[in-house]
Amino acid sequence: MNQNVTNKPRYITGFDGLRAIAVIGVIIFHLWPKVLPGGWMGVPLFFVLSGYLITDLLIQEYDRNGHIDVLSFYRRRVKRLYPALLMMLFATATYIALFARDLLYNLRAILVSNMLYIYNIWATKHGDSYFDSWGGSSPFTHLWSLSIEGQFYLIWPIIVMLLLGLRIRRISIGAALIGLAGISAILLGVLYDPMNINRAYYGSDTRIFAVLFGAALAFGWPSRRMKYILSPRVKRNLNALGAIALALTIITFFGLNGEWRTTYMGLMFVATAIITSLIAITAHPASFLSHALDNKFLNYLGTRSYSIYLYQLPVFVFFDKLVPQHDTFLMGILKIIIVLILSELSYRYVENVFRRVKKPTLGSNTSWYKTFFGSHSVQAMLVVAILLIAGTGYAVSANETAHAKPKNTLEKRLDSNKNRINEANKRAVAQAKKAQKESNSKQSSAKSSSQKVNPNSLTQQERDLMGKYGLNADQFTAIRDNRVTAVGDSVMVDVAPDLQELMPNTVANATVGRQPYSVPEILQSYDSQNLLSQNIVISIGTNGLIGDNDFNKVMDIVGKDRQVYWINGYASRDWVTQNNNFLSTQAKTHKNLHIVDWASLAKDHPEWLGDDHVHPNTNGSVQYASLIAKTMAEQSQKK
Repeated sequence: MNQNVTNKPRYITGFDGLRAIAVIGVIIFHLWPKVLPGGWMGVPLFFVLSGYLITDLLIQEYDRNGHIDVLSFYRRRVKRLYPALLMMLFATATYIALFARDLLYNLRAILVSNMLYIYNIWATKHGDSYFDSWGGSSPFTHLWSLSIEGQFYLIWPIIVMLLLGLRIRRISIGAALIGLAGISAILLGVLYDPMNINRAYYGSDTRIFAVLFGAALAFGWPSRRMKYILSPRVKRNLNALGAIALALTIITFFGLNGEWRTTYMGLMFVATAIITSLIAITAHPASFLSHALDNKFLNYLGTRSYSIYLYQLPVFVFFDKLVPQHDTFLMGILKIIIVLILSELSYRYVENVFRRVKKPTLGSNTSWYKTFFGSHSVQAMLVVAILLIAGTGYAVSANETAHAKPKNTLEKRLDSNKNRINEANKRAVAQAKKAQKESNSKQSSAKSSSQKVNPNSLTQQERDLMGKYGLNADQFTAIRDNRVTAVGDSVMVDVAPDLQELMPNTVANATVGRQPYSVPEILQSYDSQNLLSQNIVISIGTNGLIGDNDFNKVMDIVGKDRQVYWINGYASRDWVTQNNNFLSTQAKTHKNLHIVDWASLAKDHPEWLGDDHVHPNTNGSVQYASLIAKTMAEQSQKK
């Protein structure tokens, strides 16, 4: 075999295997996120593959012809991608119109933005979080990645032709693309906001670095210049690097959580660089990965990965709506089988049919028309397409499709609570400042003013509060005048008004989507203003892991004299259990840390939770505040 480089395009064995790994990761992540929390990294794997393959083919075309036929490139991409996308959109819209009308909201904007490949831009402000399924997933959420690829396909052939026409060294172009990828990764970190993760996660500017990695690789590692035979030493080194890259990629799939702050501050960039090295080594025909990833099973999934990716989320969402016990392992396998059946139909009768359509030439219009439309399978597909278009028309005719979904009861309550919390905070802060002036001592002002009150002196209003929150006279008088600093996420937004009603000297700082790492900074701010109370109530950990470093910062700021009441969480998220176990362990070594065991109480009282099974409902909020008060009273009585 000739070892010299060749100008002929070659089929890169192993790439279908990588596509299979990517789609398997995404599917497992959507079905069992606890099993594969980093399975979403299958999308960057697709991005790097696309960036490499498209750029490599464009470079080869330029080298052969001296130019790039941009219109021909667009035509090939449209035939390859657009028909299957349209079929999936029409099928999903039709199903929604007939069987899932609660998903009609925003449907017009979703369909149009997907057809124009700008859905990811729309989703930065209006879409659901890719990681939030508590309120019910959207069957379109995953399509954001196709929009980024569509935008890339639109502008990239023109840019490549211009760059190559300028005769710039190709290795320099690759280096510049890596630099641009770095800028994109910096934007990812800068624009990351745990309260609006969509801007960073869906943004074209923040996620393009994966595609740019692949494009840079094509300029520096072109497939047509790779030798089929290497020296034993070089081959051993190549294979060793390949094994390391594959192992690190698998570790990434199992370990990289998409809601960690550090993921957006550099880990995603590093993980994508590792994936790029895996693709580079797989692309080499002499590597073991090129052959190991080239087998019937992986090739089958890889060639159908586009249709599998299209249909997986609609199937999962609609299946879960139809089947009550949908979260068992067997039900997950059934979902996968349905996805594979639909993807096979899409691959055979949509993707392959349109891929074979050739550009009509003069004098042959009748011939290509008969060849295409004379096929029975094409005729059947057209009948189905017409029915789905009619169904889509019926769907978008509904008034709901032009509007966003109205806020649910929880969202309305949280909005209302924010105003109530702010008003109560003003009164509590004014009282705290007044106490500071009177005492003129930080030490004195930081202490609780929880002096016991004679039960016989309680007013009827106070007795009503005792009854509402299930407290006896001793408990109520022990906590009524406590100064409290409460910090938390949306659960605290839900509960804080009850906490402030029960203990008026409570200053609550709570917001939706708050991550644990933000708590030390908040407490430090209150401490610098002499407003950090003797009693610290923390309700955090629903949205992410409580890190050792962040926890230690909290305890250092609080010191040993203040009492910390940390409420554990109740939610179906893998890190919530980890957080609860972590807090229980820390309570054994910190005498002033008291765990408020909401998890055990909520488990036995599901009627106290809202529809998302996370936030307390109106009655649950009362019980939540009551539990905090009882824990405080118990601690006070021990002194």
